[in-house]
Amino acid sequence: MDDVNLLVEVLLPATLLLIMFGMGMTLTPRDFIQLKNYPRAVVAGLGGQLLLLPAVGFLLAWVWGLSPALAVGLVVMTACPGGTTSNLVSFLARGDVPLSVTLTAVNSCVVVFTIPLYAGLAMDAFAGEAVDVPMPVAFVMAQVFMYTIAPISLGMLVRRFAPGFATRIGPAYDRFAALAFLFILIAILWNSRDSILSMAATVGGVTSALALIMTGIGLGLGWLLAVPTRQIITLGIEVGIQNTVLGMVVAGSVLDGMRGLEGAVMYMPSAVYGLLMFLPALAVIVYGRRRFGAALPGRAAQASAS
Repeated sequence: MDDVNLLVEVLLPATLLLIMFGMGMTLTPRDFIQLKNYPRAVVAGLGGQLLLLPAVGFLLAWVWGLSPALAVGLVVMTACPGGTTSNLVSFLARGDVPLSVTLTAVNSCVVVFTIPLYAGLAMDAFAGEAVDVPMPVAFVMAQVFMYTIAPISLGMLVRRFAPGFATRIGPAYDRFAALAFLFILIAILWNSRDSILSMAATVGGVTSALALIMTGIGLGLGWLLAVPTRQIITLGIEVGIQNTVLGMVVAGSVLDGMRGLEGAVMYMPSAVYGLLMFLPALAVIVYGRRRFGAALPGRAAQASAS
């Protein structure tokens, strides 16, 4: 097993499990119950993530004329949830953090069904004529379940039965998981630098366009639905920022070899997007902090802010 395969197939999935477990330790059933408190924002967020984002991914893959492996990898990445990174960015931008957590939690469960669906559609659309191999939906669903719902549920159980422990180790655990992911991402990019540089114009352009378009769509949905400004900020972040770790694991490991597509190529859109998606997010952070200041008010103030 070469260095890249070791990183993508072993270390990256292990890091994803750690990250999702850590996210589970921040969640309680109340985070899901909170859906009823802001239905318009939730509908906009889930609709943007589950429907519009993959649709734009398909469109951009077609417009850019991506190779089958890159096209499938791009669509898989658009089918991923926001991840804990979007919760952190929403906090830094002074958005509605409970809304961000709720959207991330719900979407992380729903993707068990949507990732296999969109991956299968992408393979049919972009690689259907290459090799007639059926999409193993049950296998992909099981893999996504293992990397999302299972560790999240375990983390929630730890939070439920050992809340003091979860609170004590939470900050240090999150820093460790984030640093581990950053290290592995840099290592993957370094080991794949020749391939990435050869595709930089194609992958960089399409992922930059996707990040800008989806952040704009998220903000626009919030504006059209006339939700409070903090929720508009969160929608822009949630729709624009993806769990690229999950995208890299699914594209680079779970789907590797299907329809003759190479996982080492399929994960590149997720790897590059994991860096470029923070550019429009940075602009949202600057706006949010200028609008609401450095201090984050309580939940009641967030709900009434406009």
